[in-house]
Amino acid sequence: MSMAAFPVPEHEFYAFLLIGARTGGLLTGTPILGNHSVPRQALAGLTIVFAMAVTPVLSVHTGPIPTNLIALALLILQNGIIGLAIGYFTMLLFAAVKIAGFFIDTQMGFGIVNLLDPFSQQQSSIMAAFQYQTAITLYFILNGPLLLLGALTRSFYVVPPDAVVGGIAHVDNMIPLLSTMMELSFQLALPAIGVLFLTDVGLGLIARAAPQINVFIVGMPAKIIMGLATVAFLMPILGIVVGRILVGTSSGFTALLASLR
Repeated sequence: MSMAAFPVPEHEFYAFLLIGARTGGLLTGTPILGNHSVPRQALAGLTIVFAMAVTPVLSVHTGPIPTNLIALALLILQNGIIGLAIGYFTMLLFAAVKIAGFFIDTQMGFGIVNLLDPFSQQQSSIMAAFQYQTAITLYFILNGPLLLLGALTRSFYVVPPDAVVGGIAHVDNMIPLLSTMMELSFQLALPAIGVLFLTDVGLGLIARAAPQINVFIVGMPAKIIMGLATVAFLMPILGIVVGRILVGTSSGFTALLASLR
């Protein structure tokens, strides 16, 4: 059977290319899906399926096909960069969890112990990898990827696929996202750091009261036990942080798209 039996409208195929470029950029920059452990074939398949699902709805918001091949290539590249930017902001908020874990590891004495994070394929401290993987699990439980795809769909209404973006006009709109990342990391790490600081103070008082006790030998396991107990006790806070990541992702998308308009 010839391909002529399945005609594809040129305009819808043009919209499919632009939508697929933005979707592929988003999936490449997001946590989990953008990691090297995910096969590129699966990523390409998800991109094609999502682009095919939304193309019939979004093609009406796409202008005429450009007659210049260079203009077409630039539009595809532009949509890919916009998708990468959206995925990068999501990854940036998850970096807050890693930063908090690194702060805790430094106080517990685990800062010199690194392991290979199977998701990012990079060296990471123990608590940073643990909290990051836990946050990713909660993110999927809370349907974070579906909210992300919904935000991607809304982005096509704010910045149409064939809209020419000259650059980021209002960088100040995205500064609150960076402050949110640092705020989340300190909120997550501060309780454990405070408990470990009080533990150091207590060990210092013991060393002054009883110099014959080797505080270094006693202090290392005591700080590890106190740190792990505090992290376990404060695990519900991680769920609150992931919820704020979902909210921050939405506000970050709004700021980013507003700066591109």
